[in-house]
Amino acid sequence: MKKPIVGEHNAHKVRGDVQPPGKLGIHGTNVAVDHDSCEGDGICISVCPVNVFDWISSPGNATSDKKSDPVREINCIFCRACESQCPVRAIKITEL
Repeated sequence: MKKPIVGEHNAHKVRGDVQPPGKLGIHGTNVAVDHDSCEGDGICISVCPVNVFDWISSPGNATSDKKSDPVREINCIFCRACESQCPVRAIKITEL
């Protein structure tokens, strides 16, 4: 079951429970990053061949004070490098 859309951020949808700084929801649609799980290690940023992600600040979040954000998810080529390399499985790729 998909979580309901609760807003938009950087031209992508945000889903789920959003109550900063503790709950940040899931950012993106085709490249969905669970900001509640994301540890902010940046591996997705470094392995993405088409520069889908940027850092965003998440001050006060218990997991990380920065998260990767799929600001250019429209550029995704579905190689799944980010999804396979994320150590906490915070990224889910869904092809159109």
